Amino acid sequence: MLRRNVSHWFGFMIILLVLLAVAVEAGVNEKVTYQGNKARIAVGTIKSKAADCDDEMAASIGEMLSTALANEEKFIVLASQEEVDELKEEIDMAQSGDVEEGKGPEGGLMEGADILVTGAITGFEPEAKGSGGGLGALKKKAFGKVGMESKTAEIMIDIKLIDIRTRRVIKAMPLEAKSTSWATDMEGGGMVEDVALVGGLGTFSNEPMEKAIRAVLAKAVEKIAKEVPEEYYRYKGKGEYTKEYGATSGAAGKTGGEAAEGGASSGGSGASSGVVRAQNMALFTKYDFIPGDKVIFYDDMSGEEVGEFPSKWSLDDGVFEIAAKGDRKWIMCTDKGTIRPKMKTTLPSRYTIELDIYSNGADESGHYYYLYILDPNEQEIAQFNVKHGTSTNVSLYDKDVASKELPAKLGKGVHTMRIMGTGTTMKCYLDNERVANVPEIEGFKPSSVKILCDPWQEPQNPMLMGTIRIAEGGKSMRQQLDETGKIVTHGILFDSGSDVIKGESYKTLAEIGQLMTDDAALRLSIEGHTDSDGEEAYNQDLSQRRAESVRAYLVSKYQVDGARLESKGFGESKPIDANTTGEGKANNRRVELVKL
Repeated sequence: MLRRNVSHWFGFMIILLVLLAVAVEAGVNEKVTYQGNKARIAVGTIKSKAADCDDEMAASIGEMLSTALANEEKFIVLASQEEVDELKEEIDMAQSGDVEEGKGPEGGLMEGADILVTGAITGFEPEAKGSGGGLGALKKKAFGKVGMESKTAEIMIDIKLIDIRTRRVIKAMPLEAKSTSWATDMEGGGMVEDVALVGGLGTFSNEPMEKAIRAVLAKAVEKIAKEVPEEYYRYKGKGEYTKEYGATSGAAGKTGGEAAEGGASSGGSGASSGVVRAQNMALFTKYDFIPGDKVIFYDDMSGEEVGEFPSKWSLDDGVFEIAAKGDRKWIMCTDKGTIRPKMKTTLPSRYTIELDIYSNGADESGHYYYLYILDPNEQEIAQFNVKHGTSTNVSLYDKDVASKELPAKLGKGVHTMRIMGTGTTMKCYLDNERVANVPEIEGFKPSSVKILCDPWQEPQNPMLMGTIRIAEGGKSMRQQLDETGKIVTHGILFDSGSDVIKGESYKTLAEIGQLMTDDAALRLSIEGHTDSDGEEAYNQDLSQRRAESVRAYLVSKYQVDGARLESKGFGESKPIDANTTGEGKANNRRVELVKL
């Protein structure tokens, strides 16, 4: 009997090992058989703007980034300019007559890149002082490590993706990573783990700085793969392309000569629309949220110190601090409590509130976020909450008025809670869906806001709250146009550094399109404006491209005659508010439509 049991057990183990081997092989095959189109990319100069990082180290980080991108199957990584110069020497030698005929490399066969990656090391601290914050702080608290001595390293890098043909910056992104002798904030990075630590970086081998470098490179590869627009993935292999350079959806989209990525003509006539650069609006056709015109409170935590309490907030109770995740800063809650934004004025008669929250994915416990509206006596008169990432609820005077079970648990990433209200009405939204519509409220006197956070105590699952924007709702577009001759809108949205219109802009664009349809004689100049962050020339170019994107969308979607629309970019040159505060900068980031 014993021998039979042993035999059966041995047979079971053999089957199990075979199944595991098949599973591993299947996973490997799935990885190496990626068949999607690829983008051609080259890594240029990575400069150093940090005191403790010399030019050799910065160049070495650039080499490691190039190697890591080559391990990412979505890219064809081409040689750097320095390497190209060496290749040219070999080609010149082959054509000099000194190399056996037909045996050397030929000229004119080099492939060209579509995108150049450049950047600068802006922070480099092999032995940073006083960590104590961010996600590292959460791990320390969760594992009882408070006060434990540890060696910490930090690195910050600014990355730019540049269209080589047009010289336009496709995306600019600041990245940072931190590592201690016992932990790092790197979430993945398999393609970076095997990249050799080259050049002068060898001195950091097996030190926290090595972990930090690998972490920031892993973030860079992930971010680059995410942010490269779809039209650049055009190479099929064997010399075949899916589309002409700069074209989208298989069309070159030429306007006045060469096709310009994201560029509609800035004037002209007819219905030529240029290339439409906008996200798919299909999911937003029932989305009627329009952000207020004048920002009265704004905080994206960009100027905050990691590990400190957020300076633009007041604490009621609980534990909150600034944390860094990805390329953003967040307010992290590690113990249930409430905070209030330090608003300089009360809520106006028409107002909007937008709050970013973060979900760590469907496999993690969903935190509880509560957004409260208070009356002048600071009594809770309305509440909008998201619980467990699976449901929403809205209540007025402690009475539930709208509850909704979500079709699926919130996926990993950023989600946005929104309120659009007046003294008698309130609408609530989660991402692109309206979850409550209260048409009439008696005795409702909204005055201020507070946020309650109730986290799960799980170290791998931090509770994060991001950018908040509170704004005053303004007059209708028709009223603005009749009274001032222009429309000022903050409802046409773009990601940072991008000229691709976000889906949340649907309602605002629909109203503009309807205005143009109803008034056939109306002509408008679409004018883009930015805040003062970044270089002046870059901001001017970005604002021009954004204005062109809006024009192209209106011409394509609403068949507006192109002769009725012009597009201009003014960058940071015409602010309507001070660029010294978050609120002022948010007000300056706008699109104006001026009557011609």
